[in-house]
Amino acid sequence: MKKFLFIIFTILIFSSVSFAQDIHLSQFYTADHLLNPAKVGDYEGDYRFIGNYRNQWRQIPQGPANTSPLNTYIVSFDKAFHYYSHEIDGGILVAHDEFTGFSTLTTKVLLTAGYGYLFKGHKLRGGIQAGMVFNSTDLSKQTFPNQWNYYPGGSQTGFFDPNISNNETTLKSSQNYFDLNMGVQWSKRFKKIESKCGFALDHINRPKDTYLSNPIERLRIRKVFHTEINYSLTRQLILQPKLLWMWTDNANDMVFGSNIRYNTGNKILTAVFAGALFRSGASRNADALIPVAGFGYKRFDFGFSYDVNASTLSAGVKRARTFEFSIIYTGASSKPKFIALPCDRY
Repeated sequence: MKKFLFIIFTILIFSSVSFAQDIHLSQFYTADHLLNPAKVGDYEGDYRFIGNYRNQWRQIPQGPANTSPLNTYIVSFDKAFHYYSHEIDGGILVAHDEFTGFSTLTTKVLLTAGYGYLFKGHKLRGGIQAGMVFNSTDLSKQTFPNQWNYYPGGSQTGFFDPNISNNETTLKSSQNYFDLNMGVQWSKRFKKIESKCGFALDHINRPKDTYLSNPIERLRIRKVFHTEINYSLTRQLILQPKLLWMWTDNANDMVFGSNIRYNTGNKILTAVFAGALFRSGASRNADALIPVAGFGYKRFDFGFSYDVNASTLSAGVKRARTFEFSIIYTGASSKPKFIALPCDRY
């Protein structure tokens, strides 16, 4: 089974018909820059720092005796500028994704500009995001079909032999490309309910994405739909259902579930929350159950999640788990909540 998974990842990276695997998170709602450019500035405050970490699938093998996880690191910053009903937002995201088994690295540096407008209680937002993506890999750690030694020493079992030449002359060890994303979002409060709904298009410039010199493969445009609701059960208890649906041609990914948050009213431990999400597809098998928990400390929010694999891969790979951590710091808002009108009588 481990050899099978190893071959699958090789195919994903080097097949001439494969497309890049975008960075994804279980706690998608904590990474606004990654989710939708229109969500930059979507918070109560003047500025915000976000950090995300994901450690995935330690069972994917580097070799017969080693395991190599997939690690994702994301940091982002955004700032909001308010002018009456208008809002101008700017931000930057730096993401680093690595699969150490193949020394395959992806780094994204993206700048985002957003605009928000409040119209009769409806908050309309739009955003555009642009930047560079840098990919690299170590070709010496890859295996290719012609490196399979079928009958070593006359035996009936074979293995990949890296000492055999791969005879590949059109592969490159790195590639860079410009990426462009756009998105919109609508939100409104209805008494106890605050609802948000957004849609984004990623890779709208269809950048070239392949390690092969020829033919040239281009990324498909990825469509992203997301929605969330904050329903105030009481003044302190909030139910937070969420849905994310992403699709590219016939490939799709769906995450849905809910957290429940309790705002303590304490200035130190401001909140605690817990919940569960589920990853699946609109037309495919289940993938993972995702317990979530976290707390608020002063102006920080900390979140933890743990993917419990439920797909058919879990039958061949034991303890297939994924851990995620998120941290959000939101600066205080300088926007006045109340307007005082002077009285000339006093």
